Amino acid sequence: MEELLDAVDALARVERPELFDALTVPEDVSPLLDPFTYMELKDDPTKGKGWFAKQNLPAGTRLLVAKPIAAVLHWEDEPPESNQDEMESGDDDDDEDDEDDDEALFSGPEPEPRINELLLVDLLEELLDNKELWFNTLTQLFPRTNEELAALPAWVCPDDAMFMEVESLLEQLKLVLPAETVTEISKRLPHIVRYNILSMETCSELLSYPGPDGHSSLAGVALYHYPSFYNHSSRPNVNRWALGDLMFFVTNQDVTAGQELCISYLEHDVLCESPYRRNSMLRMDFQDGGEEEDRQVDSEEGPDMPVVDTDVQNELMGMNPLERIDAIDELLQQALGEKGPASETMELSDRPGWFRCDVHNLQILKAITLDAMGQSGKALELWEQAVVFTETSLPPADESGVMIRTQAALSALQTGDWHRAKQHAEIALRTHDLVFGGGVSFFRRRYRHDFALKLRPVPSGAAAELLQGKAPFELLWPLEAS
Repeated sequence: MEELLDAVDALARVERPELFDALTVPEDVSPLLDPFTYMELKDDPTKGKGWFAKQNLPAGTRLLVAKPIAAVLHWEDEPPESNQDEMESGDDDDDEDDEDDDEALFSGPEPEPRINELLLVDLLEELLDNKELWFNTLTQLFPRTNEELAALPAWVCPDDAMFMEVESLLEQLKLVLPAETVTEISKRLPHIVRYNILSMETCSELLSYPGPDGHSSLAGVALYHYPSFYNHSSRPNVNRWALGDLMFFVTNQDVTAGQELCISYLEHDVLCESPYRRNSMLRMDFQDGGEEEDRQVDSEEGPDMPVVDTDVQNELMGMNPLERIDAIDELLQQALGEKGPASETMELSDRPGWFRCDVHNLQILKAITLDAMGQSGKALELWEQAVVFTETSLPPADESGVMIRTQAALSALQTGDWHRAKQHAEIALRTHDLVFGGGVSFFRRRYRHDFALKLRPVPSGAAAELLQGKAPFELLWPLEAS
């Protein structure tokens, strides 16, 4: 696995997605290419076909590793130029009666992300070389029946150039496949993409992820075969993680025989939100709300998406530390509904709060800033608040909790509090080993770039005495038990 991560590091510096073909499943996990060792496919009365446990499975059971059928990286998605002649939705139905079914598919009210369309093009090109892919694999994925297809909202392709490329590929397919099969592909494949793709990010929880040594360039979306049968739950019992385009699936808690194995289609840090907000983000035809009737449902007030996104975080981190602290405190008041913009006259009690992950991410940014300013005691308090969020609001054994425990350990060590540092370090390693495996060696390899970040001043006083010339990570996570 460490060799695989070395290969992924190299790929992160080369913008050539075809090199993913060289990433192969390590021999020690190659049996997991067969998903039927621990799982079986069964029909769920409310969710459709899904994976179920064949036997009792302890937390940390690796269920499946998969290579995608096709993948597109985010940096490949260059937004098209603004189009003045936007598509009309539904006004010209009478004029389109005689048009080919291939084109009729792409009319509807809601455009899809362009990266989905890029993946669709890749799949059509793959079908030109391997037509059996449609019959042997893609037809197994949702929507599988005409009834399922008819119940879905229309696929919209607002990009004229992309639409013409899709049409051209469909015409080429008619040279190698029967016309009725191509018509079926034109109707079903866009929905197969929409409802089955998974995001893939390598070590996305790491603080070094967006930096020069990080893996943000490997982020994208991919269509997988067997993983597509995992249904969604807001309380998932399976976590997934990626190295390049290799996707791993592991139980995050004990699972009993016959229990359905589910992942989350949403980022884990928004699963604690109301069904209304989750459904706004899912953009699916099903409603995610039946599993937590005890939770209060939001009104439609407040944001439908997290406010503290990548752009906001980058803007904050571009400020000098004192200015950043003030800006974060201002945003925290707004996020908690304690303060609104100056022009806002709404009573404080009526102001809707932001997403809980907004508060969580602002506290992390503040902790990083305080650490850099040499105020690791105050930073540690925020890291430990973040620990509480991950352990009470996120699924078990969440990878972001490993990062937060790791930083809490380093902050505690910076203050000279060996007991707290070691406690956080042990939990971080134990959780990492449950999800990722590989012991302390793989943990140190995955966190190598984070350990190299200059997040704190050079240790002094009690911290320096504890270290005795060692690097902090060497003391907290030794390769050999002392």
